[in-house]
Amino acid sequence: MARPFGRQMGKEMQEIMMKRSYSITMTAAIASLIALAPQMVAKTPGSVSVAQEARETLKELKGNAAKAAESAERLEMISRNPSISSDSHFMPLQELRLDVNRMGKEIASLEAQRDSLDPREQAAIDKVVPLLQEAAGNTQSAIHYYNESHLYLWGPEYHTYAAKVEHDSDQIAQTLKTYLKYEDVREAELQLQPTIGAGSN
Repeated sequence: MARPFGRQMGKEMQEIMMKRSYSITMTAAIASLIALAPQMVAKTPGSVSVAQEARETLKELKGNAAKAAESAERLEMISRNPSISSDSHFMPLQELRLDVNRMGKEIASLEAQRDSLDPREQAAIDKVVPLLQEAAGNTQSAIHYYNESHLYLWGPEYHTYAAKVEHDSDQIAQTLKTYLKYEDVREAELQLQPTIGAGSN
């Protein structure tokens, strides 16, 4: 017998899926992240800068997006085979749910620091948020379908949800990969400038 998922995804994603309308009641998880924002922004001796912390969070977000894409791809593949038992869908769905919720927490963390971020980082986040909204919505739909129709998991609607999550998660990973690669190049150029200047004297 198929194991049921909870009816709701992580509460972080309920916030993300409101199209960044933070006027609604925030969940405890996001509220705590927002409350911690001044501590994250304030630098203490030896602490990492806001820019460094944001960059690490973006890297983690990229990694979780890649994991979500892999889980969704695996789910989409097994959903096309009616001979596979419904229990085989549980772990890919569970992994997908966890990956999407992690991305929600990471976006919430970045949004908490938004005013202190570089405009390029803000632009990268703005590109990711709508993709994450779609991925979260389709993940929730896949979980709902699993709970309601676990004896018919090879239906086209179900694997369409998985395919859309794969696409959107992959887009998130590629968007952040491009941004981080650009930042690596820019940082390398900035480090070379003093050397070039000294060599011209």
